[in-house]
Amino acid sequence: MESVATRDIRIHIKELIKSSNEKQNMIAAKIGISEGYLSKFLSGKEINFWMVREIIRYLDPDNETELIKQYCLNGVKKKNYPAALEYCYAKRLFSVIENLIDRQIKKEGKISSWSGIYKFMLEYRLSLGSSEYIEKLNDLKSDCHDTKTLLLVLEMYANYQSRKYELTIDKIGTIQKNINMISDPFLKMAFSARLEEVSVNLYLKQDNAVFKAREVAHSLREKNLSVNLNLTALYILALSYMNESYFLSYEYYKKCIQLLSTFPDRKKELVQNKEEIAILQAFWDKEIPEDYQVTTFAKSLAKKDSLSSFYQHDFYKSYALLFDGIREESSEKLLLSLYFFSQQKDQFRSNLPKIYLIKLGFNFNI
Repeated sequence: MESVATRDIRIHIKELIKSSNEKQNMIAAKIGISEGYLSKFLSGKEINFWMVREIIRYLDPDNETELIKQYCLNGVKKKNYPAALEYCYAKRLFSVIENLIDRQIKKEGKISSWSGIYKFMLEYRLSLGSSEYIEKLNDLKSDCHDTKTLLLVLEMYANYQSRKYELTIDKIGTIQKNINMISDPFLKMAFSARLEEVSVNLYLKQDNAVFKAREVAHSLREKNLSVNLNLTALYILALSYMNESYFLSYEYYKKCIQLLSTFPDRKKELVQNKEEIAILQAFWDKEIPEDYQVTTFAKSLAKKDSLSSFYQHDFYKSYALLFDGIREESSEKLLLSLYFFSQQKDQFRSNLPKIYLIKLGFNFNI
């Protein structure tokens, strides 16, 4: 049997409509397009990218990525080129982006502004915020409102990765205004998701705006644009409940783990999330099952050993001082934990030692 990945997308959609026993006009209405656009697409003509995606999401959501990958590889019209690039980047279809860029250059005889930006994004996707990233980013030119907005988004990432949070917040305000003026529905949604990816972290960790962070995290999940963005949303939701609800925090962490478990190449992130559960369980004085004892630190938490060997560790020292401070009722260690979390500009985690310092008689407004 022919696989979905190699099938003609229009034949596949026609067969799905036939087997669904739904009329085309009803399907089109549920998707939010006219029957004419659906018929146009099925007859081989080009329609807007967002419409193609919504058709597939309604009729065959499980195969969305593979079907749109094939659709892009078959070639997209110029009007859908930016949306196709952004979709493929969100879905980590990097070889498809390279294919699209090669085709664009061959067809037009030169690299377009959109192609240049996504070529840059592919090359520097693992070094956001580096000096070379910033230098090359400054060399890129926009030729329309939408490319200008995308370049602002890339500047936002650079500022955030460099921990220039005030500049990041300022950039977010400008980008939001620009996004409101974008006419392509898919680009508007995808750029908004990029904005939320950064702002959800800022709201929780830097601003300690818990409810605002949760609101943005739910918005990001509803968009369901990519695994990475879904993981960001789930992780922020898990962390946001850490000092409020063990059950909710644990459930969101488990959803992160379930999602990561389907990707063999993401073992490092899987381990990190399991360790986060061990930290959560230690904070709530729960037993830590062996499944979550995935690092030396997590094993030490499970044994309830002294964590003094981690006091010099850049990452673990804040937590080590927190848990030893709680166990020993040591205001000195709790204050050090608070200091190191604050040094990392993590206002949310700074609340963890504050809770116990208040119990020891300190006066804070959390």
